Amino acid sequence: MSKTTEYIKIDADSNDDDYLQRLLMNLKKAYANQERLTFRIVEAKAKGFTVKVGGLFAYVSFKQLSWSYPSLDYWHNVSNYLVGNYFRGTIYKFEENPISIHIDATQQTFEYPKLMEGARYRGVILQKTKYGVFVDIGVHFKWKFGSILGLIHKSTLVKESDYDHWREGKVIVVRFQGFNKDGHPQLRDNRDRGKWCNGETDQLIGTIQNVSVVIGKEGQPEFYVLGKHKAIIPVRREIYPNSISRLKEFVYNLKDGEEINCEVLGINKRKDSFILKLLLEPTDN
Repeated sequence: MSKTTEYIKIDADSNDDDYLQRLLMNLKKAYANQERLTFRIVEAKAKGFTVKVGGLFAYVSFKQLSWSYPSLDYWHNVSNYLVGNYFRGTIYKFEENPISIHIDATQQTFEYPKLMEGARYRGVILQKTKYGVFVDIGVHFKWKFGSILGLIHKSTLVKESDYDHWREGKVIVVRFQGFNKDGHPQLRDNRDRGKWCNGETDQLIGTIQNVSVVIGKEGQPEFYVLGKHKAIIPVRREIYPNSISRLKEFVYNLKDGEEINCEVLGINKRKDSFILKLLLEPTDN
């Protein structure tokens, strides 16, 4: 059996020659006019799909679909979730003896969905790397909007043990946390941790902020930028070369609800917090 006819077969329920000829004539006309046709994915193959179009079976390769992945492994991990879904394309190869019909769906375009920040979506794990997993949440919308590929960084997981149990091809539930600077979706399994990795808080670095003080149950002060972003004030001589003692005394005497002026030096992503420098006085180094 040839490479093309391996995938192209006649519907077993269609034994009437006249009926078959009518189907062939319709598709031949659509091929000549390059009409856009709706096809349904029937079965996943090594490098594409068997599909049903105009009553006959045809073939569409991964390369002829309307989006691309960086490797065949991505397609293999997601292909079973595409079976049964409908797409549109044109016939670019049509032969009658033996019957061979190939579809080109590369011209199909999709609208981008209105993703809600913090909302949960189902996604298929397409690749697992040492720093996280690539997930396609297009499956959540039954591929109505095509592929929506994003990354869950390992550092943002609520339980890093979840990472060990995840497998490529598995469907998981994730949160959408906005887009990174390159316009790619940022996905998380936890709403709060996402903000430290998607660039949302980077704009505050280098600014002077009023920081709220909250005295915890053990009497230790906690610090919050804009009243919601956790922060730390490290006691380091390289930050306060001449005023370590004064810094300690100042922090010791802080009261619950007080506000202090600090410079945002950076972000500690391991502790999900800003790194602050307390401004004891305008000339403080």
